[in-house]
Parts: sequence; C-alpha cells; structure tokens
Amino acid sequence: MEATVGDGGARLSLTWDAAVSVASERDGRELTLRFNRPLGDLPLDTVPGRLPGWVENTAFGYDSVLLVLPSGVDAMVVKDGAAVRVDFVRAAAVSRPPADVAAERVAERQAERRLDYFRAVTDLEDGDLHQARARARALVDTDPKDVSSLVLLGNAEERAGRWREALDVYDRALTLAPDEPSLLRSRQTLFREHGDQVRLDVDLFQVEDADTQRIARLSARQDLGGHRSLVALIETRRVDTDQVVRADGRITPFHGWRTRGEVTVAQDWDDGHRTTASLFAAERTLGAGLIHSMRTDIGVTRAGILASEPAYTFVEGIVGAGRRDRAFLQHEFRLGEGWSAMLGGGFSRYGLDDNDDLARSATAEGALRYAVDLGRPVASIGYSLDAEYVIERETRIDPLGNPYAPLPVATREVHSFSLGIDDEIGDVLRYGVQGGYAYDRRNSGGPFAAVTVAYEPLTAVEMGFRASHARSTARGSDAGVNAVGVYFALRN
Repeated sequence: MEATVGDGGARLSLTWDAAVSVASERDGRELTLRFNRPLGDLPLDTVPGRLPGWVENTAFGYDSVLLVLPSGVDAMVVKDGAAVRVDFVRAAAVSRPPADVAAERVAERQAERRLDYFRAVTDLEDGDLHQARARARALVDTDPKDVSSLVLLGNAEERAGRWREALDVYDRALTLAPDEPSLLRSRQTLFREHGDQVRLDVDLFQVEDADTQRIARLSARQDLGGHRSLVALIETRRVDTDQVVRADGRITPFHGWRTRGEVTVAQDWDDGHRTTASLFAAERTLGAGLIHSMRTDIGVTRAGILASEPAYTFVEGIVGAGRRDRAFLQHEFRLGEGWSAMLGGGFSRYGLDDNDDLARSATAEGALRYAVDLGRPVASIGYSLDAEYVIERETRIDPLGNPYAPLPVATREVHSFSLGIDDEIGDVLRYGVQGGYAYDRRNSGGPFAAVTVAYEPLTAVEMGFRASHARSTARGSDAGVNAVGVYFALRN
C-alpha cells in the first residue's frame, strides 16, 4: 500500500502479487471498493492520517474498503494489472442554496451511520463481539426502526451466547419486516435450540452379535425467568442380550427394562457465561454434576465435575447399576473464516453397584473443522480425536478360575475424518448427511454414516427421523452398530 500527497491531488495505491479486479461504488461522500482478492493485513486504518484533507475515515473488511471523502473531493478509480489506484482531486466549487447545504448535512449524518454499520459488521466478522454489540446497540438506539441494525444486533447477541436478548431483538425486527426470510430463519433457529418444548424420542440401537436396545425418552425444556432454564428427562430402555458378565463373574442372558432420569437447571449470566447443575438417577444410582462455561469473543471454555453419572455405554453398566465419576476441561474456538477447533481432556473413574472404583482412565478429545457456506447447502469437512486410556482396571476370578473384568472399559484412540452436508428444502424441511472413516489405533476401524431429516409443518411442531451406522469403538471392539430413531417435538 502506498499513500502520497502531491500538488493539487493525492493518490492511494494497492498492489497484489497477481492480477486483481475491483468494483467501485460512490454514494455521496462514500467510496466503496470491493476486490476479488483479500486485503490481508494492509494498514488501511492509517490512510486518513497519511492523506489528510483527502480521506476523512476508513472502514474495511475481508475484501472491501470504504473511504469517506471530505466535501469537495472527487475520486477516480483506475485498475492496472495487479494494482488498483485511487486518485483524489478537488471538485470545482459551486455556490449552493441553503436547502442543498441542509440536505448535504443530512447526507453526511447518513454516511456516518453507514460507516458505523460497516464497522460493526467488520467487528462481527473479525470476532470482536464486544465492540460489534456496542456499535450495533448504538445504531439501534439512534434509529429503533432500522431493520438492518436490529438484525446486526441480534446476530451479535446470538454469537455472544445471549440467546434471550437475540430473540427479543429478532421479535422487534419482525414487527417492522414480518416477511423477511433471513430474519424468520434466524429467529426460528434460536427458538428451536432454546425455546420451551416437550419432546419424545424413540430409538432402536443394535450392536452386531451383542445386544439390542429399544429406547424411549421424554424430555422437557422450560424457561424459568431470571435467565434460568430447566431441562428434565426420563428414559426407559428395553435391553435384550444373550450374554452379559455379572459382577460375580457369571455370564447370563438379560431381557429386561432399565430407567434413568435427569434434571438440569441452567443459569445464563450477563457476560455470556453459563452454569448448569444436574441431578442423575438410575437403577440403584444417584448422582450430581456441575458444569461452568466461560465465553469469549473467539470461543467457549467448559469445565465440569460429575459424580455417579449413570454409565450406560456398556451393557454391564446398564444391567449392574454402572456409574462414572468424571472431571473434564474443554475449549472450543474459532481459527478464522470457516475454521473451528476443539481441545479437551479429563479423568474418569468407573464403578458398579458393588464397587465404585473398578476402573480409571484419562480421556483426550480434539476436533478441527472447516465449514463452507455455499448459501445452500452448507458443507463441512473435519477431523476428530476421541481417546480414552485405561490407567487401572480391576480383574477378578470367576468360580471356574478364569479372570474377568466386571466393567470392560478398554483403551481406544479413534481418529475420524468426515464430510457433512446440511440443507433446507423450502421453509419446512431440513436434512443432514454425514459420512467418513474412523480408525481406532488400539483396535481397528471402519466407515461410518448418518442421515437426519426434520419436518416442521408449523413453527411449534417438529418431527424427524435419523439413522446411522458406525463401529462400537467405545466398547473396545469393531462390531457394527446400527441405530434408527424418530422424534416429535412441541414448542411453546
């Protein structure tokens, strides 16, 4: 970038390492330039200081720059191969009536407002949520009927984790633009994820040459006011298996029912943080958990401690009142445009009805994902790590003198690569398809696939279908796992 001032004029030159194209638009004192290449880390914020009297202010984003010119300055945009040049000259002075002067002052105020809007959009794109919210809120305060500013504020509140505030802003915008599709979609997505609802899920889960489970789950979510919400669920499952290892070493069939329940109260704080407290109940098991989420402009950090959480990963845990104590730390963060990542780790202790300390393990998890927003559909590619390393596991001797593990916790290190596509058909149908390959370095691996379909005939009604195929790596084997399920949700 070069900025020079000469006799009677000034020049701003931007040069890339390859050919570039530019589209320019002049609106009053605003000159907007949009390039087909990113701006990189050009010091465009220094332009007003380097071109005093020729450029009053600048705002810029990924591939665009907005120049605010003083009154009486004209600009000409010239493209030359890999360079774009803006030449500034003085406009001829023209005597204007008072009405024109007043109109220009109004135009200047409108230009400054558009500049503030551009800055807020740039802050949001750059992940500076605090500054984006402040700028958007100032825009709304000065013009409460500006739909664009309301939508921008709603987006900033949503990104900051303040979903209640975002819903309020979207509702205000919908009173002014009730048929705006993008606004309706944003509001419905928030309502779907956080609104009050009652939901019924029914699933069939089958592990090759092992167990079959039929699961019914009834859950409810209710806003309690004061930025608190309640989530409660009760689940019952029918388990059928020809062989399950009992705590005393006997191998017997099991055909019966098990029920568990959970109640969680969540408190959302003004800074976007969240604290959840949970109670768990299952067959001869009672536990509790506490999780706190800390949100920043670029990510979320979660830390939690859970005691006597029902351990339903293993059939032995379902049948023998399995439980798990767990402490974990997890961090999700944005890496840049379209990129996100997650890192986490923890420690677990497993037990059954007769012993709370049958196995101990350390866990590690990670993910790297890139989302390509094509409008419709949205595609993503990703890598994930799901690892558990057994530190200690109790082994017993059965009545025949054979060693056995009462709870078969196994070391795993699963590396997964996936491709996903999500899309909408009209306003009532959504679907998602995901597939990939998972490789367990300690065992084996195989392909996996999943599909989901959701149908929303009304804002308050949703029903859906899901199906998946994977490997039972969590059990330390490569047995195929097939699952299929449906659900029905009513929202208020």
